[in-house]
Amino acid sequence: MGDKKPSGIFGLFKRIKTEYVILAVLAIIAVIVFFGVSGATSAKSEETASTVEEYVDTLETKLKNCLSKVKGAGKVDVIISVSSSMQTVFATQTITSGGGSGETPIIVSGKPVVLKEAYPERSGVLVVAEGANNLTVKVDLLNACQTFLSVTEDKVRILSMK
Repeated sequence: MGDKKPSGIFGLFKRIKTEYVILAVLAIIAVIVFFGVSGATSAKSEETASTVEEYVDTLETKLKNCLSKVKGAGKVDVIISVSSSMQTVFATQTITSGGGSGETPIIVSGKPVVLKEAYPERSGVLVVAEGANNLTVKVDLLNACQTFLSVTEDKVRILSMK
């Protein structure tokens, strides 16, 4: 009996090297993860923008309400600026294949696993108050802003209303 090569689909599987199968599976997983995450990212960026706006609006409202209670402050308006968007840290895994390695996000139920979300850094605060022309009131407003927002003095500007 001579060497008889397997034919059909089973013969094809025996002729393919295991390494090629592993590489093909990893490539398919990488494509699925890439397109799954990029699709989620565009939807996530719109959601993040509204989350940042809500965050800033909430801070402004709370600070305005608090500052308007300062003795002599009178009517107060507040604007807070931020320097970036939400920072999201995803859980990743290292995949090693054929001498190379790469990081891919860990996906659970079609969504990347989030390890941490950080609100944006506050880059500036503008306070306009009726009583800001009084130095004592201005110092009190400045100290309140620094304490409430954990910002340095150079990021806060206090102006008097016309």
